[in-house]
Amino acid sequence: MHHGIQPSVSVPPQAAPYAPDIEPAAEHVRHARHALVDSEPGLPAPVLAAAAGTRRAVLVPVLTALAIGTVFVAVYLAAFHAPSARHQPVGIAASDKVAARTELALNNAAPDGYTFHRYPDAAAARQAIAHDQVPAALVADDRGTRLLVAGAEGPSTVSSLATAVTTAVGKPVPVKDVLPLAAGDARGLSVFYAAFGVVLAGFLFAVSSYQIAPRLRLAVRVASMLVFAAASGLMVALIAHTGMSALPAPFGVVTLVVGLLAWAAAAAAGVLLRVFGPLGMPVASVVLLILGNATSGGILPTTFLPAWLSPLATVLPPAAAVRGLRGAAYFHDAHLTGAVATLAAWGLGCLALQYLLDRVAARRQDLAAAR
Repeated sequence: MHHGIQPSVSVPPQAAPYAPDIEPAAEHVRHARHALVDSEPGLPAPVLAAAAGTRRAVLVPVLTALAIGTVFVAVYLAAFHAPSARHQPVGIAASDKVAARTELALNNAAPDGYTFHRYPDAAAARQAIAHDQVPAALVADDRGTRLLVAGAEGPSTVSSLATAVTTAVGKPVPVKDVLPLAAGDARGLSVFYAAFGVVLAGFLFAVSSYQIAPRLRLAVRVASMLVFAAASGLMVALIAHTGMSALPAPFGVVTLVVGLLAWAAAAAAGVLLRVFGPLGMPVASVVLLILGNATSGGILPTTFLPAWLSPLATVLPPAAAVRGLRGAAYFHDAHLTGAVATLAAWGLGCLALQYLLDRVAARRQDLAAAR
């Protein structure tokens, strides 16, 4: 046994300890130039591998959000920054002389702003207002001159018509509200908020459904969509009708119309995602959330929309739902049948189109496999 100083031995640096939780693929992805930094522990390697490059990751969200925001600002400002009537119906129950003078004055103030409906007496004018044929009617008889209005059309509509008629007549005209808003709907905007919320929910439903299960069978997707639509209709009816008395239409009607709107919005957003792929989300945002809600008539009547926007009010789901709900709440079910038909057509049409797209895709796959 030797005593003394032991020779120094150089110890090689230890290798990095083996971590069984870190897969080689994940390590490779982490150092790849196009991958995102794994700042979120446990992010799956396939997710990092599919990540966009830095330039695309920065530019695409900016451009997409900027485009949607620009469209939103442009559409809503164009529609509501200085609204003016276009072919707004106005009733007149007065002598030919008074009626002609009033019509001439209104036409001079706003060419193409109004269309006139003559009625023999105040009772006929009231009947027309009650069935949403005109929002207001000027009556001049032995009881004096007065303006009958439907407060259910909303304060903005009543105010603009009262101002226009007063100016045309040349003296103050008493205003009588023959169809006021419900106590729980003081500003007449409840139907707009309900429709906007349901359309937004339908859009989010479609997006989340396709993100979670992009290859889900259509039958299962439809079943999920119908559950969502039924729950939406019931939820809005319980809150807006029963809880707040903001929608005075019958409970069942509110449930039906809102449910059909949720179904139509989800089906439309789904088919846009199916057709446009990654661009489907911004396209659906513009069509449903921006154009659909701006032209719904929930804020101002569609007769106050610019000429390039007003045609959309006759076909898009939010406008149909607003017409149906407002008609059922205040105007003896005016427009209800048309609204239900429009919403059902949107739901069925979008599902039929998606079925055809799925069939075409399946046939292409079969042909490719046969080769």
